[in-house]
Amino acid sequence: MKLSIVIPCYNEAKNIPLILEKFKSVINRDDIEVIMVNNGSTDNSHEILDELIFQYPFARVINVAVNQGYGFGIVSGLKEAKGEFIGYTHADMQTDPSDPIKALSIIEKQSNPHNCYVKGDRKGRSLFDQFFTIGMSAFETFLFGLKALGYQRSA
Repeated sequence: MKLSIVIPCYNEAKNIPLILEKFKSVINRDDIEVIMVNNGSTDNSHEILDELIFQYPFARVINVAVNQGYGFGIVSGLKEAKGEFIGYTHADMQTDPSDPIKALSIIEKQSNPHNCYVKGDRKGRSLFDQFFTIGMSAFETFLFGLKALGYQRSA
């Protein structure tokens, strides 16, 4: 497996069919997995996932019994990831599902792909949000000791 994409889902019953269809339209290779983490949802997300998941061979479901926050959902999925590279995104499609596929393309073009990470940069954000993003990028670069590669996309 080349890429694992973790998607924490908390009460995302309406978005689950949409995001699975969008990933179906952008995944054009068989070495990418999408891990849908039912993150303790109290709506019918669990039932929707159980009903739909068999239609998407690239996807599988991890169930978290009690929601402990977005980060816990991410970590729960990452623990189950089988990909050489890993990433996560939002179930409510705050980010385009094609973004992790673009990130993999950027990584695969590097001479040392295991010594970098990719982070998206949204345009049209407030000054505070831009400052926070720059700070987090610096922190991540320091923490991981890796080169940050980025790309810009519209707001």
